[in-house]
Amino acid sequence: MNRVANDKVEIAQRVSYISNVSNAKDAEDGYEGAKTPDVLEAQGGALRSGGAPNLFSKDHIGLIMQYAAVGVVYGSLPATIYPFLQSYLNASGTQVVTASTLVVLPWSFKIFYGIVSDCFPIYGFRRRPYMLLGWGICFVMLIVMAATPVGDPYFLNPDDADVDPEKYDQHPGIEDRLNKSAPGKAGKYVLLMMFAAFGYLMSDVTADAMVVELAQREPLAVRGTTQSTIYATRTLFVAISTILTGFAFNGKEYGGSFDFSLSFPTLMLILAICLVPVLPVTWFYIAEEKRERVVFTEYMSDLWKLIQTRAVYQIIFYNFFSGIFANFSYTAASPVQRYMVHVEPINSTISDVIGNLVFLAGIAVTGKWGLHWNWRWIIVVTGVLVIALDAIVAFITIWDVFRSQWFWLGVPIAVNVPSGISFIVSTYVIVELATDGNEGAVYGLLTTVTNLSQPFSATLTKIIDQKWNMTNERIQHDDHSIRMDITESIILMYAMSVVSWFFLVMLPKQKAETQELVRTGGSSKLLGMLTIFYVFFAFVWSVMTNLMGIFDSTACLVIAGGDGC
Repeated sequence: MNRVANDKVEIAQRVSYISNVSNAKDAEDGYEGAKTPDVLEAQGGALRSGGAPNLFSKDHIGLIMQYAAVGVVYGSLPATIYPFLQSYLNASGTQVVTASTLVVLPWSFKIFYGIVSDCFPIYGFRRRPYMLLGWGICFVMLIVMAATPVGDPYFLNPDDADVDPEKYDQHPGIEDRLNKSAPGKAGKYVLLMMFAAFGYLMSDVTADAMVVELAQREPLAVRGTTQSTIYATRTLFVAISTILTGFAFNGKEYGGSFDFSLSFPTLMLILAICLVPVLPVTWFYIAEEKRERVVFTEYMSDLWKLIQTRAVYQIIFYNFFSGIFANFSYTAASPVQRYMVHVEPINSTISDVIGNLVFLAGIAVTGKWGLHWNWRWIIVVTGVLVIALDAIVAFITIWDVFRSQWFWLGVPIAVNVPSGISFIVSTYVIVELATDGNEGAVYGLLTTVTNLSQPFSATLTKIIDQKWNMTNERIQHDDHSIRMDITESIILMYAMSVVSWFFLVMLPKQKAETQELVRTGGSSKLLGMLTIFYVFFAFVWSVMTNLMGIFDSTACLVIAGGDGC
């Protein structure tokens, strides 16, 4: 993930640089500021002066801390969804899918953070004040969650979770031991976690912009070291926080086997305490030069010109539409894991940690041997491997040929190798398109589009899957009809993945082809406007439908994935 990200940012910066040069040339101003090939060669291929940075020096160690903190929070909040929402509150499959989406939905706002950071420095600083503000917002949300009582779990007796709802009449008193108001509480916690994510994402985006600036100082031979280091740091702390969440939420009330556990508010308090040292480190251990405030209208005009270029709108088209189909899922995934496989949170955590390490291995393989692989073919090959391995596990489990926690969790770990390769390859093109001068906005734009496809895909998943009515009760009953419905939904998911490959014609084969597209692709105002339209539409649609999906009064609407009110 590290090497990939490095190359991604590096390419992004390089492309951004090219794009800025083009804009300057069109405006016949600022063109002289662009470095010529001779100058770049004299600097070892670096895109800006200053020399390769030492990230562990006093001037930059605070940047490492940003990604460590992001890893802690980003690794913890989504990891609470299965044990807390699914097992403790007994939220529906649709609510869980919605929660999983909303907790990461703020990543779809990266471009807005990037624009604000680029254009509106606070006391002359474009990055550090926004980092502090972001962590402040996240800290407050964590404290609010820590101070909010969660109430009793849905199953007051954890053993009742294994009882088929259709056989409740055979277990006198079980209905009295159900806290049926628990699922309705899921919404407020999801919203608080989403707002916390909005906070730490502000810090993450401004840190990304600074990483781009530092990476451009690296000579070509070592460019990527900065990104590798920061993504390695983030991944390490994601793994650490995942372990914490797994052990903390492996009590019987969370579907686990431990006799002890932490409450949700206690975990939120621990996360808040972890953020305390990040605040002073952010200000005193990140070197940043003051910048003049840019003219916002000119800045947006340049960004608009960039979106009109074929290189940008074509890559946006590929990232968005291929992402919609590639991220298509099925709403029964979490309930199947809970009620058919009986996965304990601690085992799920162990699987996630190992999966992260294997994912990194896939990225490392690509970074060492696959820098010149054909992007289109490697995405198809890795996609076929992922589908094949996942199908073996899914169908054997669904049809009760063999059910085991470690079969369900263990075999898919291998999927992380091709997934890591595919991920890293897909990021190379982003690096080719990033620009020098508006690092936050351009890097944020391309990643926003990629992230935006995920909640939009989740919305389609809920709307389409609602026709099968895959409720927790039916999955607990585990008869032939629900197995057939789940099977059909999984096959549809695989078909959607195959459809995503048809968009690969829009993806350049390699970095050289991307650079050629930047130089000779031309521009189109019409296609630029069309790009903004469908991305904005998807953004509004995703936010609206996913918010409706977590509240009882609107979750029944078909647009939110319900059966109709």
